[in-house]
Amino acid sequence: MRSIIYRLLCFALLIQPLAAGGLLLPNPAPAAAASVNDIETMLEKDFSVIAEGTSGAQMGFDYGSLPAGAEGTAVIETEPATGQRALHMSVKDAGENMFLMSKTFSESQTGTITAEITFLQPGSKKQDQLLQLYNSGIGTNSKYLVVGGIDPNKGAVYWTDTAPADLKIPYQIDQWHTMKIEVNTVNKRFSLWLDGVLIRAREKANLFSVPEAQVDIFNFKKLVIGTPKGDGDLYVKKIKVTRAPFAKPETPQIAYWLERNQSIAVWIYPDTAVTRYVLRIKAREEDPWYISTSYTGTPQTIPILASPSANNEWDYDLNKAVKITNGKKYYIGITAITRDEFNKADIESKMTEFEATPTAVTPMETPDTNIIGTIQAYNNYNINRWSLQSGLKKGDEVFADRTSPLKIDEAPAKYQSVDRIKMHADTMKYSDTSQIATFPVRDKANVYVAMDQRETPPDWLQPEQGWSDTGDTVKLSDTALSYTFKIYKKVYDANEEAVMGLNRYADYNSGKNAGYFVFAERIPTGLTIDPVKEYTNTAHYTISGSVTDNVYAASVSSSVYQSVYDAPGSVTLAVYHNKSLVYNSPLSGNRYELDLTLTPGENLVEVIASRSHSAFSDQATALIHYDRDTPELQIPAPPSVVREPVYNLEGTLSKAASLTVKLNGRVVADSVGQSVYGPFAYPLTLDEGSNIIEVSSVDLAGNEASVSYMIRYEFWAGLPQAFDLSGAPVSDNRFSDQMLARKQITNTTATVKHVTLWFVLYDDNRTMLDYSSLETELAPGETKSLHAGFSVPASFSGYVKAFVWDSMTGMKPLSDTLKLSGSTE
Repeated sequence: MRSIIYRLLCFALLIQPLAAGGLLLPNPAPAAAASVNDIETMLEKDFSVIAEGTSGAQMGFDYGSLPAGAEGTAVIETEPATGQRALHMSVKDAGENMFLMSKTFSESQTGTITAEITFLQPGSKKQDQLLQLYNSGIGTNSKYLVVGGIDPNKGAVYWTDTAPADLKIPYQIDQWHTMKIEVNTVNKRFSLWLDGVLIRAREKANLFSVPEAQVDIFNFKKLVIGTPKGDGDLYVKKIKVTRAPFAKPETPQIAYWLERNQSIAVWIYPDTAVTRYVLRIKAREEDPWYISTSYTGTPQTIPILASPSANNEWDYDLNKAVKITNGKKYYIGITAITRDEFNKADIESKMTEFEATPTAVTPMETPDTNIIGTIQAYNNYNINRWSLQSGLKKGDEVFADRTSPLKIDEAPAKYQSVDRIKMHADTMKYSDTSQIATFPVRDKANVYVAMDQRETPPDWLQPEQGWSDTGDTVKLSDTALSYTFKIYKKVYDANEEAVMGLNRYADYNSGKNAGYFVFAERIPTGLTIDPVKEYTNTAHYTISGSVTDNVYAASVSSSVYQSVYDAPGSVTLAVYHNKSLVYNSPLSGNRYELDLTLTPGENLVEVIASRSHSAFSDQATALIHYDRDTPELQIPAPPSVVREPVYNLEGTLSKAASLTVKLNGRVVADSVGQSVYGPFAYPLTLDEGSNIIEVSSVDLAGNEASVSYMIRYEFWAGLPQAFDLSGAPVSDNRFSDQMLARKQITNTTATVKHVTLWFVLYDDNRTMLDYSSLETELAPGETKSLHAGFSVPASFSGYVKAFVWDSMTGMKPLSDTLKLSGSTE
């Protein structure tokens, strides 16, 4: 059978020049670089603008066969989750088979083939070889170059053999995603994007060769779109295929480089057409280039960057390659090479050049406000990708450029404000120094290491080195796994150097730990100011307080600065009074007291505690008002005698103060706060006879003012009224034949009152013609209505009087006299 295939292949090769289509001969030598105008669109479909009900077959696509009883369809429908029109591909009861929709092109193509699909997987995640690029094959036997797809557990994947390569790039159901594959038929490599992010570059494509016939068929002929196996759905919104002629590789575009310990590392934006990068080095401009590295790697971290390093130079005296020297300047040149796999020839790009100087330790400057000082990275470990972050918050990534981002799911709230170092993911797997990095803490601090709990802490993280297990943990996860990191702590003094030791890199590389990360927080001095009086009328004032973190020795005290300890501690205390420094000295012990001489008005006191050789400090402030001005009570003087039992005391204060009002020694208002010039009024119920009113005020500083008044209250019944028998008031001029005098009287005193209502009739000659009276007693607080009346003679002309006395014998007036003149005519 093997010999038959060989003869068929030979025959096919002989007749190929005579037939249209068929087998390809080995590719011709690559042409010059293609321009944008050379890009050819081979297929472009926007299914969102095509009428519903249109089938894939009607749009020129072919369907693959399915086993008996299985069903597969491809028709334009509205996708329910997003409401967008798309090509709905569905398969049912197909077992291990997919429903395939394909587009075969009239001619096989070479160069750079780009296929792009916008898709949505509905319902639940299923494995799907959704974008398949095939070659022309031999006869009907073609082979895929690469397949891009999705997998429930592995996210975005690709196939170049029977098993999908795990890219750990997640996707979501019921959401639109775009996958793009770029294949170069000259170097037989491909790159893969998901949603615009490059997730694999320069990977080797699937080969189809027949060694016996010396045939290597690597071209593009057919595009296939597949559904999940057996039962499943796929929505496709857009599909596009383009082809560009082979072009000479572009000049390498450098993302960045690092000057490492006896090494210069370079990161290059990838190009599918590149088979390898050649890194050259020389110490002098006139020297010939020496090839230090020929790099063929395909990195899997994101962002995807080629990363060759120059580690050796040529020693012309020793006539051999040696390690490059730290501190020595070098010229670096990089070219990209495309290996023409058909003609077995290399095509090289133009060179990118730069100058660099290797160094054993690279500093990473940090803001002065950060407790973490300048980081010194040993062997550099991609420190240009390191950064400082704040806090441990849900969703934060703890490593940069990890293929599958490791994010915080849960962390104790007390770590929400720490300063955190976000290292490059590769930092965890290096092993060529005794430490990863060091940094000083700018003040006394707790430094924390969060390490995968599966890992036994390395020697540098042991209790003997000052580390302790806090008992706290951080929960993290990537797209595949969940992790628990234990948090360890060590206290460092100001400017002490913290060491980030090596991870157990062998375990990391074998997946037995996810590494560690570092964060830190400053330990405050615990500065406080004891409660102060905001207002005082005394110029001498003592400010006091404490710190909780100080180092001290035995006891002593001084007249100005008093403490129970004598030796200066690590904390220095500075006190400013109205912005002028009045004290600055190391604090002895944990307490402080300082005498101040206040100035009139506001006195701002600022106390600042800082540790030796640290720019960090804690501050506490107090505002004290020194006020010697007495509040002014502005009250109109009351009359000496009043006849109403209630007197309304009114007034204002010249400043904010408390007000106290007393009547005959009894408190009416007790220390009531009053605003400046805010009016006050207090109704005072007077005692019969003499009353003493005392008003006093104390302002916030303790300044006092007071006034007192004497006021006499006389019991007074008030003016009686005259009425006729119908109850109508009687007025001057016209009298009724029957008249009454009436007065309602309330005893507003504390003693029994004897009252008499008098009603007297006089003629014009002032002769009393008649009278009526009513006499009664009123208990304290009692109210009675008194009436007295008489008949007025016909044809009367004269006047009446009504008044209240205490009694006939006492004849003490208790009211004014009502006098009315009139007649009955």
